[in-house]
Amino acid sequence: MQKVPLGLVRPGMILAKPVTNEKGFVLCAEGTELTATLIERLKRMNIAVIVLKGHPVDMGGEEKTREQRIAEVQSRFANVEGDPIMDQIKDAITNAIISEEEEAEEEEVDKDITNE
Repeated sequence: MQKVPLGLVRPGMILAKPVTNEKGFVLCAEGTELTATLIERLKRMNIAVIVLKGHPVDMGGEEKTREQRIAEVQSRFANVEGDPIMDQIKDAITNAIISEEEEAEEEEVDKDITNE
């Protein structure tokens, strides 16, 4: 998954999470393939950022590995280690990173199988 500014979104990209307005109403469901018309509508509704499947947009930085991202989380929580609530938050973030990477790997395998 990748959070992308709407200005960088192109037709054919797939939503990884639903797009909602400021009141929480769903404007587009998860899994929706974006079209030029839909992107323009979202811009008119002042939607700034959406979450896409995979990592379709180069955001200008070098992609961090799973291990680098987990190490960064560990470092950020080092000062509160031993606090039960903060440990739960740290574990939840770490598990989310692992799950996200596993989903991306599964998508790649599915693509390879489909292209064979």
